[in-house]
Amino acid sequence: MAIKTIEFEDGGQDFLEWDIDETGKVVACRPFQGFVWVGALVHLDTLALGEAPRITPKSGREMRLRYRVIRIEEAAR
Repeated sequence: MAIKTIEFEDGGQDFLEWDIDETGKVVACRPFQGFVWVGALVHLDTLALGEAPRITPKSGREMRLRYRVIRIEEAAR
């Protein structure tokens, strides 16, 4: 299973990095709020550097994040 780490710009939020699987599902969140974001789905067609991706959180209501992606890389295993 391929895992990617995405890092978000720091806007004062409680999360800065997510690990996502090949389907876009958030499998880890750092440093805080894993209970909120793990299980959310990142819409991979909107995942790009400098962009704020669309996601579907566990609540099921699609939204666009406020924070832009500043790094995407294969996660260290």
